[in-house]
Amino acid sequence: MNLYQETFLTSATAYPKNVALWTEQRSFTYQALVEIVQLWARKIAVQSQQYSLQEPLPIAIYGGRQWQMYAGILSILAAKSAYVPLNNKQPASRNASILQQVGSQLLLVAANEDPSELLCLSQSSLTVIYLGEDKPNWFKHNPQHSYCLINQVVKSEADKKQSLAVHQQANQAYILFTSGSTGIPKGIAVSQQNIISHIHRLDSQLNINSSDKVSQFFELSFDLSVHDLFSCWAKGAALFVIPDHQLICPMQFIKQHQLTVFSAVASVLSFIDKFGLLTTKQLPSLKLSCFGGEKLLTKQALQWQACANNSRVLTFMAPTECTITALIYQINSKQPPHSNSVPIGNPLSGLTAILVRDEQVITTTNTLAELYLAGDQLVDGYWQDEEKTAQTFVHLNLRKDKDESTRYYKTGDLAYYDENNNLVFHARNDHQFKVSGHRIEATDIETNILHFNDCITWCTVKAIADKQSEQTHIHAFIESEQDIEPHQLQQYCLTKLPRYMVPDHFHCQRYLPRNASGKVDIKLLNANQAIAAKPE
Repeated sequence: MNLYQETFLTSATAYPKNVALWTEQRSFTYQALVEIVQLWARKIAVQSQQYSLQEPLPIAIYGGRQWQMYAGILSILAAKSAYVPLNNKQPASRNASILQQVGSQLLLVAANEDPSELLCLSQSSLTVIYLGEDKPNWFKHNPQHSYCLINQVVKSEADKKQSLAVHQQANQAYILFTSGSTGIPKGIAVSQQNIISHIHRLDSQLNINSSDKVSQFFELSFDLSVHDLFSCWAKGAALFVIPDHQLICPMQFIKQHQLTVFSAVASVLSFIDKFGLLTTKQLPSLKLSCFGGEKLLTKQALQWQACANNSRVLTFMAPTECTITALIYQINSKQPPHSNSVPIGNPLSGLTAILVRDEQVITTTNTLAELYLAGDQLVDGYWQDEEKTAQTFVHLNLRKDKDESTRYYKTGDLAYYDENNNLVFHARNDHQFKVSGHRIEATDIETNILHFNDCITWCTVKAIADKQSEQTHIHAFIESEQDIEPHQLQQYCLTKLPRYMVPDHFHCQRYLPRNASGKVDIKLLNANQAIAAKPE
């Protein structure tokens, strides 16, 4: 079972002349792209075989939204390895940590990228394959690594005879890293079976066909990007990569290319709304709109429904640990939900969702409890972290008449059933929160801020919703013996954290408020007077 063969290769055989990929740099038919992919896959397979391992090591790929990233991902999968996307917008130290954790010995680099800082920080020797045409200057740096161009493929007779069939299939399809409570990114390996089950299960809900034009909005290091890519390529449709500068407001891109399928994080609607563009019948070409990763406000969902008047509007929900989508809900503008945010709906066929509180399953309406998920989309656990896996993946026997149990993932999400028996997301029940679809461990940010200098004695990070904009902002409350300029902290955080994790507001005080037990008073920090205590 192979994701590449099940989706892209099958479509390339059935629809060779269809457009498979559009980027700012160039576009490709399925036939043209599959030829490049097969050629690159052989080169990758030759390099992988040097390590003589029973199962191929994960292969990292570094870049942004270049066409080489998409061809590279397909090539890694065609070479029967798992891909590990390294986002060029994230700090080199974070990407280096990911490389070290997965033990990858191959790194693919997209054209016009310079990974010198990442290579300098890498603790092991790598084989770096550059996906551009000309030898870059940074090949001269960091001589502990070996370098080659992808177009140097098939140099020897041995290479020419190299067959992809001799390689054992990796169990994983991809490994993504989310925020970790220790300050170290946390790896989640998604198996071939996990993602193929997801693609097949979601197919009947999406109804994508070979004539569709599908958006690619999400960063490749974010799991919803996998939905973008393979729900499209499984059906022979065309994938349109939205350029960076149009991500904040993709309306013009949708109109220009007459997209029929659009997926994004819900917060993009807030930005579009600020520009006054959520007016009726603006996007008639869209037939399907999907939003996931965070709460979708009912008001904005209905505005989008009127704007994309021919489109169905769906919400997706599932943590990365349950492979992109476990629950789904379709907006009905004639019978809109009563909740402020759109329900996350009900589980897809073959998956299970329950609410648990005090070790009891909750079935009553309007009762908050933690959401548990089960089914064949659950990953095996966290990458090389048995302790964290044991904490969050549990076996429950809910049928006392049978001596059997079901494996569940404890999402950490609080939810409730509405009057129509739809699940509605309420909030996180731990020290995590979501911003722009990204799940963030507050401790990850706190750990990095505490390392800024020795004068910082305490840091507490909170996500607070702005009442006017209804957007979530990250606030860092810092106890410091000396005055610290918020701008300096912001610039420091940008070197250590992805942009979406950098606090929007830094509140530096000599003493943070304490409660009667001597602990930092979180409730008081949440109050408006605490936020206003240190104007910026």
